[in-house]
Order: sequence, then structure tokens, then C-alpha cells
Amino acid sequence: MSLTLTGVGRGSAQTWNWLRTNDTTLLVPTPPAADPAAEVPAAARRIACGAGVEATQWLDAAATQRRVVVVPADASYKLVEVKIDAAAGHVAQTSVFVRPGASARVNVVVADGLAADPVESDAREGAAANEAQAREADQPREADDAPVTAGHALRIHAEAGSHVTVTLLVAATAGEQYLDSMGIVADDRAEVEVRQYVIGAATTALGTNVDLTGDRSRLDLSLRYLAGKGEKLDLGYEVPVRGRHARANLAMTGVLSDDAHKALRATIDLVHGCKGAKGTEQETVLVCGDDVMNKTLPTILCDEDDVEGNHGAAIGSISPDQLAYLADRGLTEDEVEGLFRRAIVEDAAATLPGAAPSAVVAWARETLGNDAAAEIEASVADGARALEQ
Repeated sequence: MSLTLTGVGRGSAQTWNWLRTNDTTLLVPTPPAADPAAEVPAAARRIACGAGVEATQWLDAAATQRRVVVVPADASYKLVEVKIDAAAGHVAQTSVFVRPGASARVNVVVADGLAADPVESDAREGAAANEAQAREADQPREADDAPVTAGHALRIHAEAGSHVTVTLLVAATAGEQYLDSMGIVADDRAEVEVRQYVIGAATTALGTNVDLTGDRSRLDLSLRYLAGKGEKLDLGYEVPVRGRHARANLAMTGVLSDDAHKALRATIDLVHGCKGAKGTEQETVLVCGDDVMNKTLPTILCDEDDVEGNHGAAIGSISPDQLAYLADRGLTEDEVEGLFRRAIVEDAAATLPGAAPSAVVAWARETLGNDAAAEIEASVADGARALEQ
């Protein structure tokens, strides 16, 4: 059986419905019967997630990896790793509470062939039995008309003076679908950094909501993405800025080729009372194909006078002059476009931590070929040796 999720990633700033940019619809497998472990921790229920209520409820019900992590006050470093096997359709639910002055890093890797993470200690009554039931429900089910769908519901509360870094790599293959719903609340002087890379999946839907409630709170978010033949991306970002002198910086870069479809909704909402706040969002898109469909909706909402807001998008193709210049040096148009795509893949392998580099290499071996994968792997090894010296 399958069901249809509607209103996925719906933004607060709506445009004409006929443009089909306001949200997306996903066909997903029906989750197993809900069990008590699917209950979201009470402190996390107040955190709004970006993919919307219906999509997030599906993730909570379908989750078979559930973690609740509390980082003590002033803790210097806490690492939370989440590995999601896209081929198996694994779904995870993670709640992280970062106490005042603490720092934490959440690394999420979505790829084929990843084993499920062990669940951290959970003090809730009946947690062990609930987890066993959830793992049993994760056994393969009869195929239906919905694609294999992996997902993650991530909720984070960054308390006063804390620092949180979130990284996400989506490196799935054709025929697989990934749904991500993330919600973050940042208190006074909390700093949040989010780095996302989407390099592979038939359909990827990312919904991100970061609520800058505290004074002098800060968000720095970057996204780099690829989409090629038959692939679809739906990207939604909501950043309510409530704190005085808060900062929100969003930067997106991507390459679209063949008949890829992509929609991006990015809204920074400068709420009344956020005096001295600043928000900036910028997207750069390289279009490599006549059949590409790109939709970009950058929005600044403002209900305060003493603020700054900037938004924009640069969308285009490689110019004929640039192609002619490179052709004189022996590069065809396909090779030039391939260099731009390869740059994003290599950047993901070189900069993302934990299991991400090996996942990128495995994806490259499957998608780009053995030679390209070997070159990327060698580049990662060279970078690691340079850091050791």
C-alpha cells in the first residue's frame, strides 16, 4: 500500500498556484503500524520542522532509528552521527538538545549500503521493547507502487551561547526517494551552521525551518546540489528571525542537466521586534540542458523598520565565449559541464566529515565510473595527509 503526502515543504510566502512552486507532493509507502516509540519527546514537539506537518508525521511514524541526545552545558564537543541506508528505505528520527554554552555536530549521511546506527540510551519507559518492535517493523515489506523512500526528521534546540553544526550528504541512486524534515530553534547568541550536499537520488525533498528566536543568534546555511536525467529536487527553507541583531545567511549553488526539475523556496521572515537583524539569501544555478526546469522563489518578509534584507538569484548557462575559449584548449561542451558537476562532488568528498567521503566515492564509482572514483578517493587521501602534516 502507498499514500500521498501533500503540501510537502509549503512555504509561508505563496505565489501563483499554477506555477506549482508553493510545495510538492510525494508518493510514499504506508508506514508500519505506529508504536509508542514513535512518540516525539515532549520538548521537541514545539520545534516546527520544514517539510510540513503531514510529511513530518509520516517520518515520525515510519522511523526505525530513533535517538534522543542531550549535550550537557558547556560540553566542548558532542558528535551525533546518523547513517541512513537509502536502498533499504530506512527512516530516522533524531532529537538533539544542546544546553547553554555547549557545542555539537550532527553528521547525516544518506547513501546505499549503510548499516543502521545503534540507538543511544533512551530513558523513556518501555524504550527497549519499543525499539525492538520498531526494528522488526523495518524488515522488507511487499513492494507497492511507491518508490523506495528513505527519510529523516531532525529536531534541534540550540540553547543560549551554544554552537551547532549540521552536515547532510544525500548520495543515493536512481529509483530512490529521500525526504528530509529539519527544525532548529536558536536561543540568545546561539550559532548554527548547516552544510548540505545533494548529489544523487531520483527525488529529493528537503524542508528546513530554522527559528532564530534569540538575540544575536546566527544561521549560516549553504547548499550545493546536482540533478540530472529524470531527477527532481524540491528545496524549502523557512527562517523566521525574531531576535534582535540576529543574522541569517543562506547560500545555494547547483548544476542542473538533461531534464532535471528543481524548485527552491527560501524565505527569511524579519519578524516585528527583531531590530538590528540582517538576512541574506543568494542562489547560483548553472543550467546545462534545454529540457531543464528550474524554479526559484527567494523571498524576504519584513515587519520591522530597523533591519536589512537582501535576496537574489543568478541563473544561466556557460556563455559561448567561455565555451569557445575552452574548446581551443581541447574541451568539449559536455566535458566543460562535467567539470562543474565534478567540482561539487569533489567538494563534498573533501569537506564533509565522518562517513561522507567514502559514501561520495562509492556513489562516484556507481555513477561516474571507476576512474573518476579513484581520482576523487586519491584527492581525499591527499587532503587527509596534508592535514596531518
